[in-house]
Amino acid sequence: MRKKHTSKMYMRGVDDWNLLIIKREDQNFYIVIKKVNKIDQPFIIKGKPLIDNGYYIMEFTPLDQFYNVRVFLDNNADVIGYYFDISAGNGEENNIPYYDDLYLDVIYSPYGEGSIKVEDEDELLDALNMGTISTEKYNFARNMCAKLVEEILKKQNPFINMDKKELIQRYFR
Repeated sequence: MRKKHTSKMYMRGVDDWNLLIIKREDQNFYIVIKKVNKIDQPFIIKGKPLIDNGYYIMEFTPLDQFYNVRVFLDNNADVIGYYFDISAGNGEENNIPYYDDLYLDVIYSPYGEGSIKVEDEDELLDALNMGTISTEKYNFARNMCAKLVEEILKKQNPFINMDKKELIQRYFR
């Protein structure tokens, strides 16, 4: 498990970005918005830029859930895709949200009929086999992943359902 602070930029090649951290006390989660000002070259997946100059990365860290969601948005604040990290828990240190990454990830692309892909199952299994995590944590991660996938399929995830464009306009411009 690795503790990841959402204030950090984990994308290679991003040299300059703006950062805004908002705590929604009423709903017990953090919103972190990063605007990429300068990246050495666009990060492209399947012929489409995921990160480029002027693009946004928005992260939601619910303090009462076991995942962190990263949303990639273009320079018009239109959603490109979602990346969920399954976590052993989320918290805050010095008003900076973090999550304890449990290796397993869910990638969701909302376009067309939408696609959901579970990633890094091999990393989770390796962590179990090497004794980095317990059988309980392994099973917990698998169960949380299944629950999250079902929530996405049923269109019940609150962070997917939020208006990201409105949030950027309200807080970041």
